[in-house]
Order: sequence, then C-alpha cells, then structure tokens
Amino acid sequence: MIVVIDPARATPELDAFNNMVRTTKLAMSYHLPAMFGLESLQAEDPVTMKGLVILGSASSVNERLPWQLALEAWLRPHLERGVPTLGICYGHQMLAFMYGGTVDYVYSDQRKLLGSRTLDMIASGPWPAAKGKLMVSHNEAVTRVPPDMQVIAVSDAVAIDGLSHKRLPIWTLQPHPEATLAFLRQHQLPQDVHARELSFGHGLVEAFLHYAANR
Repeated sequence: MIVVIDPARATPELDAFNNMVRTTKLAMSYHLPAMFGLESLQAEDPVTMKGLVILGSASSVNERLPWQLALEAWLRPHLERGVPTLGICYGHQMLAFMYGGTVDYVYSDQRKLLGSRTLDMIASGPWPAAKGKLMVSHNEAVTRVPPDMQVIAVSDAVAIDGLSHKRLPIWTLQPHPEATLAFLRQHQLPQDVHARELSFGHGLVEAFLHYAANR
C-alpha cells in the first residue's frame, strides 16, 4: 500500500493522485488530514505500508495547527522504521522542519514563485543524477538543512530545492513533480504547457513508486 497524504485545505489534488494510481501496480490510499482529520490514516495497517507520499498545501509548517502536530506525530514512527517517503512542496518543508530544519518566506514581501524552474539533481536513492524542469507554486522554502539531511537538488531560485535523509529512505522536493494539467489550472499556472513538459517530474514520482514497491 502506498499511502498518499494530501494536506490541502480546500481543493484536493485528485488528478495528481489518479495519475499516480495509473503508474503503479500497488494499491494506493488517499487521505486529507487538514480537511477531515487523521482517522483514515490511523486506520492504515503498518504491515502493508510500502511507501508514503506527502503532497503540497497552502498551510505553512510554522503555523503549528492541531492537524499539523497530529500528522507529524503519526508520521514519525513510520519514518523512523524506514518506510520509503517522498515529500513534495509542503511535504518537503514539513519533513525538513521535523528533522530540525527551518522554513521561511523566499521573499520579504511574501510573494509566490509561480511557473517552472530547472533543477540540478545529484544521484540519490531512486533517482539518477539529472537536470530537468519542474512546476512550482510556493512562497516559502527550506532555509536551513537539517543535521540528518543533505541537499540533493538546487536551482537558481532556491538553494535547497531537494533533500534526502542520511540514514532513512526519505526524499523531498520543493517543486511539484506530480503536477498535471489540472494542477496547473488549479494553481493558476501557465496553461500553455504540453503534457510532455511534465514528463520529467512524472518520471521522478514513478521512480520513487517503483523503489517503494520493490524495497
């Protein structure tokens, strides 16, 4: 079972989830803790859990809302027992925060980075060294690397665009490799993106799912 956690506050990433479902033979479950609480997550069987994917959110990890604290408490034992985990955007920031990193606004006026940018990635876990374009929609970023993590992706805009844990199978990305055309519309991103331009990101997600399925 791949457990997909969508911390959306209002509009779920259903299209991105459905796209992931099409890329793996593993069963997948979908949870909305910010909207509906953690009851469905708490019902997951740890024995069948093969991987975790944590998506983006309009929330900030610095808000320390009750659902955020509860989600982090639920996640920690699964992370520490070595469940392969992919954190995206908010998921990237949350995992960095949980392991001692800091998160802050990219710009002092709190404006968003919207569109796409090119990442340079070193080889790590399920991913070879690569360079490619990913979609972005965020106004915060990780500003200090946690002691137990290392930078695996950088860009001209953000110095810490991806992280991996030094001893656990945890990988994170600030951009949105899961982005679909529906995601672009939802986040008011440029609509003239051809589906093949999203393929680099989809390949990263598929590689993680393959890694989790065969671990």
